[in-house]
Amino acid sequence: MRYGLDILMLVLLVGEMMFFYLPPLVHEAVGVAFLLPIAWHIALNRRYVSSLGSGRWNEPRALRCLLNILLAGACFLTVISGCLTSSELFADVVPFSLRSNPLLYQLHSTAARYFLVLAGLHLGLHLKAWWQKWLHAAGITARPLPARMLLLGLCILLGAAGIYAAHQDRLVEHLLGAHIFMTPALSYNGAGYALTQAGIFLLFAEIGWFLSDAKGRWISSTKLSGE
Repeated sequence: MRYGLDILMLVLLVGEMMFFYLPPLVHEAVGVAFLLPIAWHIALNRRYVSSLGSGRWNEPRALRCLLNILLAGACFLTVISGCLTSSELFADVVPFSLRSNPLLYQLHSTAARYFLVLAGLHLGLHLKAWWQKWLHAAGITARPLPARMLLLGLCILLGAAGIYAAHQDRLVEHLLGAHIFMTPALSYNGAGYALTQAGIFLLFAEIGWFLSDAKGRWISSTKLSGE
């Protein structure tokens, strides 16, 4: 159930990033409905929230907490700015002068990109355990060298594809708050643009995976030096 929820949130997030190809009503309705699986995800991981006030803090734990705070902030800004610029669901509630504010549109676009990037990093930090669980479910208990090399090659290809996708969607400019009307990625059809957003997400999931691996090595070295 937990991993099915993760897949559902990924599908919804990539789908929401395809705003250019969706009717406004669908984009807004899915955005509001997205809050339900997010709330469910938080409820399933409530022990993490309750544990923040206890235990010993180190650099990896602080970094993970900071990432989660930034992710929550990006989600909050995306949802609020989306509601304030609504042209369908909340059009009768939000004044036109506010709905037509270009700064709010820019905030919504930038926050959504940060949401995508931070969500990828967030998944990446848990991807090792997620992957091992799938291997165990498939009955794979050992990974010979050829399989590891194949996985490494796949990671390199996905990383390269993610970098290209980020370039095509002008991700850096979006994150810097630049006002961009058109990107090369928007010249693709809907499926192509969805793959672009999925590629960006997977790129940062890989980065999160590498950070998680570095965290494990850091903790191991700290324990060894303390012995």
